[in-house]
Amino acid sequence: MQAVLAIAAWMPPQPGMAQPGLSDTAMLAATCATCHGPAGRQPSPGGSIPALREQVAAHLLQRLQAMQKHNDPKATVMPQLLQGLSDAQLQALAQWFSEPEPR
Repeated sequence: MQAVLAIAAWMPPQPGMAQPGLSDTAMLAATCATCHGPAGRQPSPGGSIPALREQVAAHLLQRLQAMQKHNDPKATVMPQLLQGLSDAQLQALAQWFSEPEPR
């Protein structure tokens, strides 16, 4: 939990944007399990849906932002799913999934 709570020090939000709290980030991350498997681990090894857990946070944030802006040709439904999320929420999710285990 402390790692997620320390996001503000590691990945500061944009000016004027509030950083999501731990419970908010956990709730956002839980919605990813439908496709990305429990705790963000790949549901079927070798499948087309990637694992999210233990990805490098900066890389995952870059991918999320690219999909949100429709700049990832491999993305299918992700651009639509990410439309309502703020940059601070994307940062929090990237940090959440970079950890070895959910907090």
